[in-house]
Amino acid sequence: MRNGFGFDLRSMEIFVEALEQGSQSAAARRLGLTQSSVSQCLANLEHALGVALFKRHSRPLEPTSAGRLFHDRARRMLEEARATRRELLSGTAGRLHQVRMALVDSLATAVGQPLIEVIRRHTGDYTLTTGLSHMHGHALLTRHVDIIISDDPLENYDGLERHAVLGEPFVLVVPAEVPGPLDNLRWLARQLDFMRYTPQSLIGQAIERHLRLNQLELPARLHLDNTFALLSLVSAGAGWTITTPLCLYQAGLTGLRVRVAPLPTAPFARQLTLVARRDELGALPALLASDSRRLLERHFLAEITRELPWLAEGIRFDG
Repeated sequence: MRNGFGFDLRSMEIFVEALEQGSQSAAARRLGLTQSSVSQCLANLEHALGVALFKRHSRPLEPTSAGRLFHDRARRMLEEARATRRELLSGTAGRLHQVRMALVDSLATAVGQPLIEVIRRHTGDYTLTTGLSHMHGHALLTRHVDIIISDDPLENYDGLERHAVLGEPFVLVVPAEVPGPLDNLRWLARQLDFMRYTPQSLIGQAIERHLRLNQLELPARLHLDNTFALLSLVSAGAGWTITTPLCLYQAGLTGLRVRVAPLPTAPFARQLTLVARRDELGALPALLASDSRRLLERHFLAEITRELPWLAEGIRFDG
């Protein structure tokens, strides 16, 4: 088959050796070739490229301006080829060079450390970020990250693979000293301030939509941008909130002085989904989703079952 580039790795290797050794004979000895085969290869290379690579009659060999350019590029390509061969021979070809991942805060707190161990086993390098979920989707679509686990499955975008990680209901959380049944949010709002997530967060937006659907217009006094601060203030008696079991676990459920109850409205849940660009990371996205579910069952679900057994049956790991 005709070489459309005019050169291949072997001809680049011979050219680089000839130039760096200073003569064709020295290059031939170093590469275990005959001098005539080196001479023929270099002549064929210049003919295929249509440029002179060496200054004529110079001893030792000196490159032309085109030869200097080709030498620099050839060295880089040869180094990359050698590194590729080393990786193939070392058995690490199955490991990805770098994976950039973004998680919702609550998941990072719940299973971040053991999940990092899983990522390390399958990648040469990685980065892991948290923060507001709506930014994660944008980062994936603009190729700033490779994998997200988020409450935004990016359903309107093609070319993505999605793996369910966790389905969980929203719950009502009030200070421990609030008496009586928790079945009237309007009454509760007259007793204590409703404490909101910031409107920039996806969890905050979902809660606001749910309140509007149930015709609940609650005063907007307190907006907090993280679960720990929100639930710490509820525990201190400053107000009440709507959140999820994973967020309760993130904030340290056993150390909170709160009552947790089902929402007295229509069923309301969120789904955390692992999303990645399709066919770019092999089996890694499915593997990470599976390990995330396993870790959540082992740590998060075990504590919820112990502390709030009525809530455990509403938590799903099968999408």
